[in-house]
Amino acid sequence: MHALSERFDQLRGLLGPAKTVVVTGHENADGDAVGAVGALRRHLEMEGKQVLALLSAPLSPRYGFMEFARSYEVYEPARHDGALDEADVLVFCDLSSLSRLGPIEAAAQRSRAPKVCIDHHPCEGDGPADLNVLDETATATGRLVFDYIEYVGGRVDREVAESVFVSLSTDTGWFRYPNTTPSVMGLVARLCEHRLDLPAMYRAIYQSNSAGMLRLMGHVARTMNEECDGAFVWAQVRREFIDTLAIDRYESDPILDVLRSGESVQVVALFTEQKDGRVAVSLRSRGDLDMNAIARHFGGGGHVYAAGATLPRERAAADQRAMVHMLRKLVVH
Repeated sequence: MHALSERFDQLRGLLGPAKTVVVTGHENADGDAVGAVGALRRHLEMEGKQVLALLSAPLSPRYGFMEFARSYEVYEPARHDGALDEADVLVFCDLSSLSRLGPIEAAAQRSRAPKVCIDHHPCEGDGPADLNVLDETATATGRLVFDYIEYVGGRVDREVAESVFVSLSTDTGWFRYPNTTPSVMGLVARLCEHRLDLPAMYRAIYQSNSAGMLRLMGHVARTMNEECDGAFVWAQVRREFIDTLAIDRYESDPILDVLRSGESVQVVALFTEQKDGRVAVSLRSRGDLDMNAIARHFGGGGHVYAAGATLPRERAAADQRAMVHMLRKLVVH
């Protein structure tokens, strides 16, 4: 029996009679959010539902190879608020707070439809939705979606397999992180039976940086701050530099990979200035230091090894200094 059997039964009770379902994930969707939304969208479509998969922004080109890339829509209030209000069920994937829906949040909150959250991040209380299907021990949210599909006897085709693989591979750093378990590798073997082109997928996800991004990575590496005998590294990315390099799709993961590649690095913090003056923070740990606790102190969240937050414009500078101080103390102690 699955540990989430009771929640899966409740989810089936909501989705079974539903005719229209909206599925979405957190803003600036990463691989796990994209994969979870994609897998659930395809499952519900094969179950005969009318499904709208919404993202708050265009899909990263890294995931342009996915079949899901042709099956989602970018949220526009005039086009989609009615669908959110009239849907039979709303499903949110890979988020621990509805605030992480970004521009979709207000319309989702207004909707009278039952709301479901499927996630593997630590959540406060019972979770942010009417029905919360949560498991902090799960490798990825896409894994939870796959387990649900199996639980209800759903069919797994190539699109579902591809989407779940993207979730697993990105949230494990292509199977390098401690959350890569024997169970994960067993599932990966099953997914690969669906003719997945792994070399092509790896190149698309991890080796498709623009010239501007390569130059930005070099700039960040040159200007990074190295503290605590190299155990703590942090860096800033100014918006004007992104604009100067004509980077139309900025992503933090390639930069984080560069920063945490140092042999002594235990904690990395990346502060990226947004167009509206807010500062997006990405935190990574190679040890047992809790990044989620730091991120939650500043209104964010995530995992022990990976977390993030967004600092408000009016206090971004002060919050950044405070966060650097807290991380410095954490590493020293």
